[in-house]
Amino acid sequence: MKANKIQQCLCDVILREQAFWCVSNDITSPTHLVDIEEECYAQLGNLLLDEDREEFQDKLKDLYWFIRKFDKV
Repeated sequence: MKANKIQQCLCDVILREQAFWCVSNDITSPTHLVDIEEECYAQLGNLLLDEDREEFQDKLKDLYWFIRKFDKV
């Protein structure tokens, strides 16, 4: 089954955020956490209930923090 509109939007947000992290000149900047929230609200505010959008934001933040786990490697 092909991804529906909401699933496509969720995937697009993930792709944009990870692309931004890859080229960031400061992956440790707290700006990334704010950007996750702003991007999710901008792209998904009209598509998802607030509770679902916040859950998605939390999942993206979890991914961000997992990546940050390797700061000193």
